[in-house]
Amino acid sequence: MFSLLLFGAVKEWKNATGILDFNRRPFHDICYRKAVTSIGSNDDEAEDERSIDIGSVDRLQIERKTLRFELARKMSSRIASPRRSQSSEYIELDPSRCFSIIYSDERTLDMMVSDEDVSRDDVLGALDALRQAYSRAKVNVSNDVLLLRYIWADVDKNRSDTINSKELADIFNRINFFKKKGEIDKLYNSFAKMMGLDRQGRIRGMSFEQTVMILHKIKRDSWNIKPCQAIFFELFGEFMNNNKVRNRVSAESFLQKFIWQTQGEGQTTLEEVGETFRTLNELEVADVATNLNLETGDPNAARYIDKDRFEAYLVSKDNDIFDPKAEEFNPTIMNRSLSEYWINSSHNTYLTGDQLKSESSVQMYINALYRGCRCLELDCFDGHRDDQNNHIPLVYHGTLYFRLTMTGKITFFDIIDAIQFFLSSNPDCNPIILSLENHCSLPVQETMAAYMILVFGENLFIPDEANLHQPLPAPEELKGKVLLKGRRITDKREDYYSGSGTAYDSDSDVDSEIDNEDKSYRDDQPLSPKATVSRQESVSFSPELSRITMFHGVRLTTFEESCKNGKDCMLSINESKARKMNKVGGKWTKFNTTHLSRVYPSGTRLDSSNFNPMISWSNGVQMCALNIQTSDPSRRLNDGRFRQNGNCGYVLKPETMSSGKKSDQLKVSIQILSGTCLPKPKGERKGENIDPYVQVTMFDVSLHDGKDRIFDKSTNHLVRNGFNPIWQHDKFKFSVHRPDIAMLQFTVWDRDLAAADRLIGSASVPVSCVREGYRSVHLFDSNNKRNGPFECAALLVEVGIKNKSQEVEMW
Repeated sequence: MFSLLLFGAVKEWKNATGILDFNRRPFHDICYRKAVTSIGSNDDEAEDERSIDIGSVDRLQIERKTLRFELARKMSSRIASPRRSQSSEYIELDPSRCFSIIYSDERTLDMMVSDEDVSRDDVLGALDALRQAYSRAKVNVSNDVLLLRYIWADVDKNRSDTINSKELADIFNRINFFKKKGEIDKLYNSFAKMMGLDRQGRIRGMSFEQTVMILHKIKRDSWNIKPCQAIFFELFGEFMNNNKVRNRVSAESFLQKFIWQTQGEGQTTLEEVGETFRTLNELEVADVATNLNLETGDPNAARYIDKDRFEAYLVSKDNDIFDPKAEEFNPTIMNRSLSEYWINSSHNTYLTGDQLKSESSVQMYINALYRGCRCLELDCFDGHRDDQNNHIPLVYHGTLYFRLTMTGKITFFDIIDAIQFFLSSNPDCNPIILSLENHCSLPVQETMAAYMILVFGENLFIPDEANLHQPLPAPEELKGKVLLKGRRITDKREDYYSGSGTAYDSDSDVDSEIDNEDKSYRDDQPLSPKATVSRQESVSFSPELSRITMFHGVRLTTFEESCKNGKDCMLSINESKARKMNKVGGKWTKFNTTHLSRVYPSGTRLDSSNFNPMISWSNGVQMCALNIQTSDPSRRLNDGRFRQNGNCGYVLKPETMSSGKKSDQLKVSIQILSGTCLPKPKGERKGENIDPYVQVTMFDVSLHDGKDRIFDKSTNHLVRNGFNPIWQHDKFKFSVHRPDIAMLQFTVWDRDLAAADRLIGSASVPVSCVREGYRSVHLFDSNNKRNGPFECAALLVEVGIKNKSQEVEMW
């Protein structure tokens, strides 16, 4: 037991006791909830939460880098007067005792350990042990059990370890399965009688295990149309040799008829199937008639599975549509030049929302790094001076259309500290590129350079003049390094002002819109130079900052001339220019085999929406800088693209980029069969049952003109059923021009007749990573997480993939 101070809505501190109990044995008790008080969150529902499920926790974080801690520090500096500091409401934050829990939807629970007899490491150690216990236990249960465990404590408010008829109705609402009250009462009573409960027992309620059986019965009652049963009988036959209805399948039949013939996994062996069967037979599922009840060590555990476990396999991670080999980190491909990778990149990383008035937060940099971003942006401006008269550079969104924005401001120092903190915990991460949009005076630039040298130390990559023009190094050579992109003095005869040497290209949003004229791009002409006032700012170049800068942002003249620039010269342009340059895509693609390009959103996207990165990716652009705080289709495409290679932030571009050859065109068919355990939007605990439908979108690039090709198709919506929705639809068919670039996106929406449909979950998969056959599509929340209520959420689909020459056979 430990005592904590929990920081709430910046206004007050609350005392609470955290209790971690490892002694209870049933799964739903071992992984029970921490009894802590919530600090509140960005929405009203979270403010009412009194506990956080351990399954919702994404990570534990020390230091005071969250938005709430930042606001608390600002407030403490305002109220540190003698009169206010004596107030009982004022508590000084001790950095060595503070930590945060990052959980569902990137909410934070920010705490300080108040008991001086307990260290922060003790608390974090206990929390981490609980997380590990949960991780070990959850792999041994079916989705039904995992889902019920997640919501059990919310429904069982009196902690009786049983639920009555009213609480069963609450469970049905949480799992999005609608039944009228009378139907629920009837189901409860009939099932309780079947379980042998007398009147008093029915009043006391049913146990966790008995409730799991009710959920399983609901699914079994739909088996006359359920895809899993239809697939099972279609593959293995409805009747066994003794004319009894088939309820199990052997490892040999599973391998030959399903894995090899249907799923196309010809490399799988019988021994591997045996290991899969052992794991499946250890799953905790409802005790029903078809359960084989094979104990661990039983030789038949590797030889047979029943229908329930076949269904569990269909929706499991092992059967995911995303090829697991492509998803794993591959260290053998990290020895190419940086120019040969797509690099996960962020635009205006500091912003929490729109481009005009949202808060800025250091936490956004940490979130970006943990989600795999390896190119971060800092818009740097002169700030104030501290008590010792030292310069404090600030990071914020300065101007838009020559007007100041109202976005929040954070210090450059805090961001650098946060990045170094991440590096200290992840020393082997792939190189991090900091894109510095520099609006600072010479003294402040010198302060920035000195601070980065001090804090990053050996992690800062400082190029030497001798190798600046050599081919770019490989990520393997730069592990744990920070590389700077910005302004560099490129000619020793230059003074400290821009104007001679290689023309510098600013990333400013003002610049973006001045140049955004509707003119066709020609490779024999430079891009419009109208923004000379913005580009040729009278801002000095610090020699020290220039010395430690690796990538020098340049303006494009012609591709022939630009290719002659050193490999350290990076092209950075807005999305409007990128669309124009697509008309000479072959030359741009060639440029990107040796140099780096970065494309960022137009300044007109005030809502922080994103451009479609497909065209830029198809031209070999390494860095498509997106507003990662906005969960739109483009950001979700980016999530799927960088799910490859272990989410390390670097994905090797396809060989077609360098060889000039085009990949064979494909025909892809998708049939949406069913869903399982679909949560409410944002994983909300309250609200109506969802009316889900599935949108399937193919993002492609035309072979003829290089423009994007987007085709989407949708199922009908199902009324008030997210627990086990079943769709009966024809196959969706897509022609794919560029399988090496194309991406398939599954999006599940909640239909709302009175307002805009709400996102439930999604998954984006590169076509090159799609596996055919009957596949699960594991869904992610709006922040690309699969925890809490999204741990169980999945679709079951049938995928067909054929070359264009096999079109007649497929269609």
